[in-house]
Amino acid sequence: MKNTEERAAYFAGGTEHICGEGVRSLYRVKESGVYFREIVIDTGLGGETVEIDQITDVHFNYCNEHDRENEELALTLQHRKWLANAASVKGIQAAMAFAKFADQVVITGDTLDYLSEGAMELTEQYIWEPYPDTMICLGGHELVRQMQTGVSDQTSLESRLAVLEKFWRHDMFYESRIIGGKAMCIALDNSRGCYTDSQYNRLSADIEKARREHLAVLLFQHEPVDTGVPEDEAYPTLWACDGKMQNFRRAIGSPTRNDDEATRRVYRLIRENGDVIRGVFCGHWHSAYYAEIDAGEYRIPQYVLEGNPYNSQAGHVLRILVR
Repeated sequence: MKNTEERAAYFAGGTEHICGEGVRSLYRVKESGVYFREIVIDTGLGGETVEIDQITDVHFNYCNEHDRENEELALTLQHRKWLANAASVKGIQAAMAFAKFADQVVITGDTLDYLSEGAMELTEQYIWEPYPDTMICLGGHELVRQMQTGVSDQTSLESRLAVLEKFWRHDMFYESRIIGGKAMCIALDNSRGCYTDSQYNRLSADIEKARREHLAVLLFQHEPVDTGVPEDEAYPTLWACDGKMQNFRRAIGSPTRNDDEATRRVYRLIRENGDVIRGVFCGHWHSAYYAEIDAGEYRIPQYVLEGNPYNSQAGHVLRILVR
């Protein structure tokens, strides 16, 4: 793990346990106020611990002067009030100040609240410029310019994806990295609630590579997938005991959905490789949940993280320690 002395200074004031037990435990750094969870994945390889930190749903809501000349964005600016005027900058600064000690940081979608030059500028300024190795998944919010206007986007999805692809610092549909010789982090786009044949081919090849090289696959994406477990139709939150419920049986891959064949293939691939895929990490639902995907002989933990702006922009991080 990075910057041992600086890390020790950051945590010098101590942490406090907020609520929950075991994997549901929630903690807070006393001095910075950042909320975090911590999980351990044991590879049996020994050696130095590798840390991967997840952040999600930053929601940069900001238009620069050029954006304000765009009729669509001017309308969004008029209607979209949540986190307006770059209010979420405070939260991402706090979260990244915590996560900068990790070997890899992954943000699981909705970094932009909607597609604007201003939001992309904030992403550069507060994430990619100071932390250029950060992996960022696409979320559904990145794909639109109209937000809470009641009006459909006036440009094609293809044109908006082209803008994003030019801006993104890595492959925004599929990015795979080996971290510390122990973990394979994969940022997989499912921002539209689906997967593609290209993603299937790349994921299948990476799974086989991970199996050969004894790597733990950590799969990061915006939306959760169906667990295949009947009890998960209503599963209690593990974050701050806020009482919210969520139905994991209507997520991607659920038999109640009309998913296309490529999506079903990727979903089956995930569930058929529970010996290698050691965790699925998501956002989208804005509260934190834990469930386990039925992978036959195995169970794959699936973690949904709290949206970063909550608790007055305190910042929310999931620490994944791979040993």
